[in-house]
Amino acid sequence: MAVALKILIMDDDKIDSITISRSISQSGIVAEVDSVFSAKEGIIKIESLEYDLIFLDYMMPDTDGISFLKKIRDRGIETPVIFVTSQGDEKIASQAILSGASDYIPKTLLTPDGVSQSIRNAMKLHDSLKQRKITELALKVNSTRLLEAQKLAKIGSWEFNLANDEMFFSDEFYTIFEVDCEQSLSVDFIKTCITDEKDLVRFEKNLYDVKTTRAEVQFYHAITTKEGNIKYINQFIKCLIDEKDKPCKILGTIQDITEQKRTESELIKAKELAEQAVIIKEQFLTNMSHEIRTPMNGIIGFARILESTSLDNDQKQSVEAIKKASQNLMYIINDILDFSKIEANKMTLEEVRFSVSKTVHSVIELLDSTAKDKGIKLLCQISPNVCDNLIGDPTKLSQILFNLIGNAIKFTEKGFVELIVKEVKNTDSDCYLKFSVTDSGIGIPKDKIDSIFESFNQASNETTRKYGGTGLGLTITRKLVELQGGKINVESVIAKGSEFSFSLKYAKAKESEGRNDDHIEEKISADFLKDINILLVEDNELNQLLAIKVFRKWNKEIDVADNGKIAIDKIENNSYDIILMDIQMPEMDGIELTNHIRNNMGEKSTIPIIALTAHATVGEEAKCLENGMDDYLSKPYDFDILLNKLYQNLNRRVEKNIPLKEVKKELKRVENLVNFEYLRDLADGDTEFMKTMISLFLKNTPQSLDLIMNACHSDDIQVLKDEVHKLKSSLSLLGIVKASRVVDVIEKEIEDSPLSQKRKDEVTHLNQICNSAMLELQEVHAF
Repeated sequence: MAVALKILIMDDDKIDSITISRSISQSGIVAEVDSVFSAKEGIIKIESLEYDLIFLDYMMPDTDGISFLKKIRDRGIETPVIFVTSQGDEKIASQAILSGASDYIPKTLLTPDGVSQSIRNAMKLHDSLKQRKITELALKVNSTRLLEAQKLAKIGSWEFNLANDEMFFSDEFYTIFEVDCEQSLSVDFIKTCITDEKDLVRFEKNLYDVKTTRAEVQFYHAITTKEGNIKYINQFIKCLIDEKDKPCKILGTIQDITEQKRTESELIKAKELAEQAVIIKEQFLTNMSHEIRTPMNGIIGFARILESTSLDNDQKQSVEAIKKASQNLMYIINDILDFSKIEANKMTLEEVRFSVSKTVHSVIELLDSTAKDKGIKLLCQISPNVCDNLIGDPTKLSQILFNLIGNAIKFTEKGFVELIVKEVKNTDSDCYLKFSVTDSGIGIPKDKIDSIFESFNQASNETTRKYGGTGLGLTITRKLVELQGGKINVESVIAKGSEFSFSLKYAKAKESEGRNDDHIEEKISADFLKDINILLVEDNELNQLLAIKVFRKWNKEIDVADNGKIAIDKIENNSYDIILMDIQMPEMDGIELTNHIRNNMGEKSTIPIIALTAHATVGEEAKCLENGMDDYLSKPYDFDILLNKLYQNLNRRVEKNIPLKEVKKELKRVENLVNFEYLRDLADGDTEFMKTMISLFLKNTPQSLDLIMNACHSDDIQVLKDEVHKLKSSLSLLGIVKASRVVDVIEKEIEDSPLSQKRKDEVTHLNQICNSAMLELQEVHAF
């Protein structure tokens, strides 16, 4: 059912009004028609009712139609209006249309057909105008949004018409370049603002590229604005294509990223300041370590020497007190240094074969005397089904257990401390172990359990005063557990005790894997030092005296140089087999002295050097080794470990192809590596053939080993694979079985895990065996 139109007829001539009304009714248009005879009545009607159409006579008694139309349009009334004019009033009708009328009809055409056609024309025109206004409004809203978005994002745009060279620039473009919006601009203006000549060349090249290759280009450059300010611009340029698939316009957008660049610059400065703070912190820790460890080396060392002499009971108690106080201070130093490693994310984990039971029992043995002194039972229980042969980091496990058990002993006045090790899960390749440390100590309040793991924090101030400590032990312990993929848990009851537990996953060691017991130093005799010449470079008199006394215990006299310059004179005028080198010295420090020896002292440049230093911070060992030292030992050092380091490094000299006459006989404990059985069978009594083969091996192997070591260091797997394979036949020919087995391991690692640490270690092992074998062959070849 059609909806009736609401039509208002405004005409002071009642005959005309009736004629229009009758024509509407006869036209077939459904309508409700009202009539008024003056402008005053018309205004009242229009304001009280909403009409779909108005027929308006040009001349009314109180106004003319043009003025009336303007009045209702000023009031926001958009109702379509059809002007009714006398014949010959076309000029007036034109004015009416220009003033906003939808149509006009002469009075001579007020027939049903004429009125019907005029109504339809007016309604169509009104609908069209209405739709256009809606579209224009939407475009205006979108344009406003775009402009606001451009302002917020500081993005401007420009457009270059390739057909007529016309340019368009957005408002924000003018804002960014600080130019008056009334000013006429061109592409050349952009070019004049580009600050750097190289950026200008890039801009011109990009304009050419987008037009010829239709590429889209984004690049960054600086500009100098019209006001002389430097800004940083991110510019995007693309080419628009017309309907014939030809370039028609180049469109560019620019974004002001000056604030972003300023923020980046501030962040870089903040990062540099933070890095500088880390360096200052590490330098402070290095100096602190050196300044404390240097006297501690003397205190602990002399206490050990005193301990080995004849003492009465009072003297023994005093020495024990010195040792205990020294150990407590060393625990504090080590806690701070470990904490710095963890904070710097430089704490590394080993992957070596170890025995769980040996590791656990070594910790128990260390702490047993402390527990006995307090009258506490220290118990240990390892479940019989625990897999004992694992791959992991035994040193970190020892440190975790030492901290937890040591803490439990510290906070337990009577009763017991117990370590329980259980297997919680077992697979073909892995073993999951749970370690629990239980005590009958003072306990921890529930609201303090989380806080005890915070740095420099303990359960209460009273705890700190009574028991001491840094408050770092549990922080470090938790971090060490988490580094290995575990989580530490705590259960505690005040005055009844606590239980600290954690679980760790370890890989099971295969029976075929070589045992790595590097963390367990073998106790050896000091007899090998008999004919060895040793130089100690040390500026601290206390440490000089300690070293002299230690070596005298081993029936050995050593030379001492107070600083680097004195050391150079001594090295030039004497023949030393090994040097013990302090790092921080006046005149010339240990690093500088080592570099001088390695680069300027000819045949003496290969003397083994052990860094004997109070520096024990992150990267200090690596720094020493990178600068040409052979080994590293931090103060205060264990005498047995020092002896082992001397033995290992003097033995290593044998393996570095140093002429045999320079190696002391007491050190020549190298097993016979060469088996001539196969070569003899092949030679069939031809001695000259055997000598030739040995000579060729001695001539070619050093070069082959250099290629292998270089390839290993640079991870050039293909060269490493080829060179190792070439060497394999020579090793078999001379019966160097130990080296052949290592080659097999290397080749397997190259296939299975080419970048593994094991592959690198085995290559180093191969180099050592081959050098030792060459020493044997040189001795044979000399006869």
